[in-house]
Amino acid sequence: MRGVWEPSVENTDGNNLFGRYPFRYSLAEYGTRQFARLHFVAMPNPEGGYDDFAEVQSQPHSGILNRQSVIVRFVNRALYLPDFWELANRFLRENDLEVKGITRIDLCADFNDFVTMSPLALIEGFAAKKFRHVGRGVGALYFDHGVTHGEYGVNYTGLSFGTHSSDARVYLYNKSLELLTVKDKPYIRDTWTAAGLDVRHVWRLEVSIKSKGCHFKCKQSGEKIDIMPDNVSETDELAKIYHTFAAKLFAFVKNRKGITNITREPRIQLLPLVMHYQRASIRNISSGNKMQRMVIKSLYLLGDLYRGSANVEYADLAQSFAVGIAQSTDLDEWLGEKIGEWGRPTHL
Repeated sequence: MRGVWEPSVENTDGNNLFGRYPFRYSLAEYGTRQFARLHFVAMPNPEGGYDDFAEVQSQPHSGILNRQSVIVRFVNRALYLPDFWELANRFLRENDLEVKGITRIDLCADFNDFVTMSPLALIEGFAAKKFRHVGRGVGALYFDHGVTHGEYGVNYTGLSFGTHSSDARVYLYNKSLELLTVKDKPYIRDTWTAAGLDVRHVWRLEVSIKSKGCHFKCKQSGEKIDIMPDNVSETDELAKIYHTFAAKLFAFVKNRKGITNITREPRIQLLPLVMHYQRASIRNISSGNKMQRMVIKSLYLLGDLYRGSANVEYADLAQSFAVGIAQSTDLDEWLGEKIGEWGRPTHL
């Protein structure tokens, strides 16, 4: 990829850049927290207008990131296009963009009911301690409440496990209710109708996987699996990866007294039985490596803490030390990822 990224174009019209292919580019007047430049990418629709297709962040603020680093985020609507992967690959190819990794990918399945029960029955059973989730971790129960026909009640709308900072998070929620109360998306409802779903009662089980979770090991074969465009663009492999995370993160058993080893309890079947990997995390962090990361984080945030004070030279020195240690311990890529996640303290 060449220097600071620019769209592949034939002509320029003010702030709008029209490419040689169906894409239209426009440069935003602002950047993002991590990148100085933000391009919006659109493509023609059958009505003669343009629909959003992607956002491209380029020219990183931090010197720890490669100056050629670019983040591409494809918008939700584009993912429902029947030829999405053809368009995505064309966009990447014609703009000289080489995929180095996925920073986040969300996989989901939409349905009216699980194999053995309704989503609402599962949530209510879990809330009543009839069902027990397999695995540790923080979760959340979502609901609204009020009076209907003169009777007070609680309406459960979702259940999640994991946090937004987890390597992978799973979330069951009432998608029909979301479209009705938050923002309607006709293209999603059209997909449901084509699939024969009752659009009034569609639930979604979504798995959100961050960069670290995109690399795991298969217990059966010992094979290392990397989630990359070449495998998630294949329908069978995409389904296999989705069910791998769903089976691991969203498993339940019937609760009873005297359970001593929950892993030996029979699982409640929720999704169809399909082939999936027996996922195992890749552990390559030694105790020394953990200490290095703690030091790097402390120095970097210390520099940010003093950035607004009279001792700005110490701030630069602290962050320079952090970058130097990261580069000498092969943690520069890790630091580049973490900079955007760490909370920023108030300047002194």
